[in-house]
Amino acid sequence: MQIKHLEQKNQSYRNIKLSGLTVKAFLNGLANAGAENIDFSKSTVQVILTRANQSHVIAQNNLKVLGLASAVDTLNQAAFADTIDTGFVLTAGVSSMISFQIPFGGVIDLENDDEIYIEVVNNGGLFGDPALYASSYLEIKPIKCTGVERFIPRIRAYVIQANETANQYMLEDNLIRLVVINFDKTSFLTNVINNLIFSSTALDETYTYADLIANKISRYGRQLLPHADADLSVDMQQDQSFVLTDFHQEFDGVTLDMQFNSANVTASNNYIVAWNYSTNWTILAKADAKNKQANAATAAKISASTKGK
Repeated sequence: MQIKHLEQKNQSYRNIKLSGLTVKAFLNGLANAGAENIDFSKSTVQVILTRANQSHVIAQNNLKVLGLASAVDTLNQAAFADTIDTGFVLTAGVSSMISFQIPFGGVIDLENDDEIYIEVVNNGGLFGDPALYASSYLEIKPIKCTGVERFIPRIRAYVIQANETANQYMLEDNLIRLVVINFDKTSFLTNVINNLIFSSTALDETYTYADLIANKISRYGRQLLPHADADLSVDMQQDQSFVLTDFHQEFDGVTLDMQFNSANVTASNNYIVAWNYSTNWTILAKADAKNKQANAATAAKISASTKGK
């Protein structure tokens, strides 16, 4: 689905398996015209699953919140700087592309009357230069995948209010990813968080600001290109966005107690973004049946390949 300047579009999908969204911004000027900058906060997206006459909101927010929360500590994080002036050049001086993905954290298997509805609204200010308005656009589509559905995911964002000193956030059960994002700080010297306490039924942990920085260095370091002849220049992202837990674990009864450096907490620049899920016996029974079918097929192949040996 392609969405241009000031457009609103929607598209529905059936009979596919998907695990997230891929977003590409094509910045097209003419004759070197147009500063190639983009503000993803000016594009909003909602993803709704309809199943058995019930609606499930998977995600509903602007692309800056969803995108940065998905891209923290990866090379794609550069797409969410205050001023974007770089991308992957497609045509020298005329066209470039910025891309990232928004993972859901699991497979959504659309069968029968199941439907995923994706709506995108591009507002004024998305493209930073009028020279880009006519030919630039976003392309958003589902990430098709294989696998078995075990739950219905959802992504929720919680804003941290300006000048906040401390707060507690109840993040519920079935938490599979949790990040804190910030849009206006570019240095480790201007800390937003002083410390935080992550509590759950399985794990209780206190993170100092130094712990958050150390974890970020470790995670982001894996993304850096080590070769001198690499095509991309890479820098350590010394910002105030942190991954607290990722998709390899899940937690119930999650509470986040946070203490802030209030002087650095500015309005609409700090969010907690959580990936949770819901499930039921119907979903789990289908998953179990499909796993048994796959195991039987694997066993048959092994038997066939070893027969007579």
